[in-house]
Amino acid sequence: MANLLFEDRINEILETLRLENDLENTKITFCSFNEHHFDKHQTTDIDDIELRDDRINWIYITGLSDSDNFIKMKEKFKIHPLIIEDMLDVEQRTKLEAYDDYLFVVTDTVDYDMFNSVKELSFNQVSFVLKENLLVTVEQNKSTSFDRIVDKLEKIPVFRPKTTDGLLLLLMDAVIDNYYQIFDILGEYIDDLEDTMMTNHDDDVLRELYTMKKNLIFLRKTLWPLRTVINEMSKFRVNLVSHNTSIYMRDLYDHIIQMLEFIEVYRDMINSMIDAFDTNISNRTNEVMMVLTVWSTIFLPLTFLTGVYGMNFKYMPELQGKYGYILFWVTAIVITSVMIYFFKKKKWM
Repeated sequence: MANLLFEDRINEILETLRLENDLENTKITFCSFNEHHFDKHQTTDIDDIELRDDRINWIYITGLSDSDNFIKMKEKFKIHPLIIEDMLDVEQRTKLEAYDDYLFVVTDTVDYDMFNSVKELSFNQVSFVLKENLLVTVEQNKSTSFDRIVDKLEKIPVFRPKTTDGLLLLLMDAVIDNYYQIFDILGEYIDDLEDTMMTNHDDDVLRELYTMKKNLIFLRKTLWPLRTVINEMSKFRVNLVSHNTSIYMRDLYDHIIQMLEFIEVYRDMINSMIDAFDTNISNRTNEVMMVLTVWSTIFLPLTFLTGVYGMNFKYMPELQGKYGYILFWVTAIVITSVMIYFFKKKKWM
């Protein structure tokens, strides 16, 4: 009965995901290696995988569309049903959960290639289940970061870790390095926006500034809990993470702290740029209003004169004068010239 309820729950989660996202087909790569041998093969059925006790076993799954394999994984590797649900729930917050004989970590990676094209972050959930001689990695969508790890493990024997938690360290390091690349691009892009803003006051610049601000909020939302996860592993507080691995985790922890500092610096820069943009717009508005006010003031006495001599009274001496028309224009020109000279002297024009 419990299994049926679990299967119904898994299918319900995946059906919701299919309605909201384009799910990639599930692909399973199984790597088994030690310092002398490396075997890798693709499979479509989790039951085809046979673990080797004398090697490190890594099951790398991409795509969440195949519910059957996730259900089989629960039975085959004795993983708690809630862990399977968390793997499939792509809205999970970064966290670490320690069980008696395995460790579960879920976090997000960023799609570096997509950010390069649209300048808006796209996150990809990745989950890890660490056991004594097994590491299961589940990615929402396939990325290139872990593929590079697979290639290095296959081609460079000295790169291969001797423990499963060492493999987890390599993968977490790849996740964090990917964030570093994003921060490098963000820094350059913000600098370019700052230069553009000095000459271009278009609303598109302001829109891009707010997009960058939103990206930083999402980055902080992911990196802040990841900082806690890495801190737990770096202080040797969880099972299955050796003392040697925990030492290297401290380096990852330092990297995350540095990236959180980047977020604060970039956020302050963007806020300053937004304030400067608003100030520039206000200054431009004030300049326009000043010009309009000056010219309105110049024409004010001329409007008064035309109003006076436009009145319909029969006896107005100036109207009968031979040189009345010329006198009006001379008076208008003199008044205008004096006012323009005065405004320029005051630097109001």
